[in-house]
Amino acid sequence: MGIFASRLMGLLAAGLLAAAVSAEHYDLEIITPHNQDIQIEFERGFIAHLGRPLRIRWIKKGTGEIIQQLDAQERASKGGSFGIDVFFGGGVPDHDLAASRGYLEAPNLPAEILAGIPERIAGVANYDPRHLWFGSALSAFGMLKNLRGLANQSLPDPQSWEDLAHPRMFSWVIIADPRKSASVRVCYELILQQYGWEKGWPLLMQIAANSRLIADSSSAIPNEIATGNVLAGPCIDFYAYARVSQAGQGVLAYINPVGGSAITPDPISMLRKPPHRELAEKFIAFVLSPEGQRLWVLPAGTPDGPREHTLYRMPIRPDVCRQYADRLTVKDPYQEAQAGNFRNLDDDLQRARSTLLAELMGAALADPHQDLQAAWKALIDGGMKPEALAEWNRLPFTQAESLELAAKLQAGDRQARQLTREWTRTFRDKYERVKRLAK
Repeated sequence: MGIFASRLMGLLAAGLLAAAVSAEHYDLEIITPHNQDIQIEFERGFIAHLGRPLRIRWIKKGTGEIIQQLDAQERASKGGSFGIDVFFGGGVPDHDLAASRGYLEAPNLPAEILAGIPERIAGVANYDPRHLWFGSALSAFGMLKNLRGLANQSLPDPQSWEDLAHPRMFSWVIIADPRKSASVRVCYELILQQYGWEKGWPLLMQIAANSRLIADSSSAIPNEIATGNVLAGPCIDFYAYARVSQAGQGVLAYINPVGGSAITPDPISMLRKPPHRELAEKFIAFVLSPEGQRLWVLPAGTPDGPREHTLYRMPIRPDVCRQYADRLTVKDPYQEAQAGNFRNLDDDLQRARSTLLAELMGAALADPHQDLQAAWKALIDGGMKPEALAEWNRLPFTQAESLELAAKLQAGDRQARQLTREWTRTFRDKYERVKRLAK
């Protein structure tokens, strides 16, 4: 066989292989920001529940990337199927956004499944009133710390969000970009609600300025803290618990900051015109059932629990917490809420400015991060001169103005969107003024 014929045969074989891969059959397709441990345990549990073999395709993406993919597919399909069945995980704002754009359908679920989920916890809705999404688990938001590293650097043990903003924490903090992580966005909203817009926005600026880096995902935060590259940062409880378990409680610690921790649901929803509707509905029902919920909260390798991976998640169902009270890997969220250990989050306010907060923090703090750090360092080195500090604390707009702008952004207003594109330049100019005044 000649060289040309060999190459032709190779190309044909590659083409046939590509066609086979593209035509590969799946029984269920799930798009998710969840890690592989969660994927493995819920796939295994669901297959055992059905009692028959099943092929599940997991599409792993960040929550913001999921919305971007759905937007792109919507432009192409104009109301058609996304070719994906279930959206599993991520924040309430993103499932709300998907619902508002017509990307979700209400699954047909058994009444006894829905009856086991309380309507609210700590002021936050556990499910959409139209049943377009349901909380599949609960996430608390607090702070992860490297105790050994803090001691080695002779730094005090932070107990509040204000402690992360203190000048002595410069370069020892980490945050995640809220445009790419809906979960950490809740932490930032929590800070704004705890301290108010006038004090909360400058506080967010200082925490970002103290950050050595701004991560692309919330899961990167505990990894960096565990290595000692940074020493503290906002963290979702289950990421923190897993890292504390690995490193030991004398090395890492997770806390709910004083007056500043909240709890929100981690939703699951069915996408519009799912290709495998029956299995999509069965999977969602399984996740919300006691059988699925106990996978979140029981130790790996124990009866009724996950086989290999302890997931350290709080279930959405209080009956699961009661049934397994002596074996829980985390605290009962409903008891914690009743004891007042979570701040009541203003759910409507969080939803109203979720998009604004992501865009503002991204353009003002993440994109010009080096300029932000340089201005904050100049302030610190200059002894916090009043004129420089006043410029630093000057708000980009009032809270009332921010909510008006947030509503326009949610509605897709073109002028509002254009304004966000100017924020990075505006804030870079602000940081230059701070540096000049700090000298």
